[in-house]
Amino acid sequence: MYFSGMNFNTAALYLAPLAGISETLFRNLARKCGADAVISEMVSAEGLLRAGKQTVRLCAFDEQERPIGIQLFGSDPDRLAAAASMVESQFRPDFINLNAGCPVPKVVSRNGGAALLKDPVLFEAIVIAMARATTIPLTVKIRSGWNTGDWVDEEFARIAEGSGAKAVMLHARSKSMRYTGEAILERILLAKKAISIPLIGNGDIRTADDALRMIRETGCDGIMIGRGAVGNPWLFGQIKAAMNGDPVLPPSPAERGRELLAHIARFREMYGEFYATREMRKHTAWYLKGSPHAAIFRDRIFRAKGTTELEKIAGEAFGIS
Repeated sequence: MYFSGMNFNTAALYLAPLAGISETLFRNLARKCGADAVISEMVSAEGLLRAGKQTVRLCAFDEQERPIGIQLFGSDPDRLAAAASMVESQFRPDFINLNAGCPVPKVVSRNGGAALLKDPVLFEAIVIAMARATTIPLTVKIRSGWNTGDWVDEEFARIAEGSGAKAVMLHARSKSMRYTGEAILERILLAKKAISIPLIGNGDIRTADDALRMIRETGCDGIMIGRGAVGNPWLFGQIKAAMNGDPVLPPSPAERGRELLAHIARFREMYGEFYATREMRKHTAWYLKGSPHAAIFRDRIFRAKGTTELEKIAGEAFGIS
């Protein structure tokens, strides 16, 4: 069954959709550490409708992950509407999210992701079609514009609301900025003022203080965290502690190490040795970020031949025998 009473005003902390990262194990970890809702990796509407095995796999999730949204990308209103209907009937997430912010060339070259920000008429047609095709909430994730200075976030947030979207997630950068520079909090403030549905802010949340600043300066209804949670899922709990006025406590080295070892083991069990070795190299390096001698261990990590070797490195790095 769907999550009871999905409320975008009270689900304060979201795990962002991260290609190649926010698969089911990482989403479970984020929920365990305090995320109020999670979103899948972005899913191609075309790939889903063609029953691509890998694409279908991206939509699978555990009940413990709820509330969860499935994010779709594409550029054809009818195909996106059909994909949204298929997601609802086959996977039954708590909400659906339209990707109108991804800056990756292979997505925008097909007129998807952030490319939609260049065509408000098409964007409106897509949101209307998707909202009509499902009974669960539709949300949209946008950027502030295609080019820096040519801001369209207020306009697109209003279009989304008027077309049936129930919340807007805004990454306060332009497509041309990609992930460089700093998120522009003023854009979140202005977009928040432009609509009456919830506005979720996104960009540069790496500490609890960053989250408090975004809330204080923008009045956003929630915060979406992406890269800041990679290797540090405890960030969600730290933000909640800060919001409640409680001490913000970092995990101990032993706690970080134990979670990493469990992550490696779960990943190997779910995906097999070959894929786990490839993917957990980067996760292991992210867990080690900021640790003493991280650079030395990182070199060993990317030369590791298997997950057993990664586990050995993790044990040494975090002092776990």
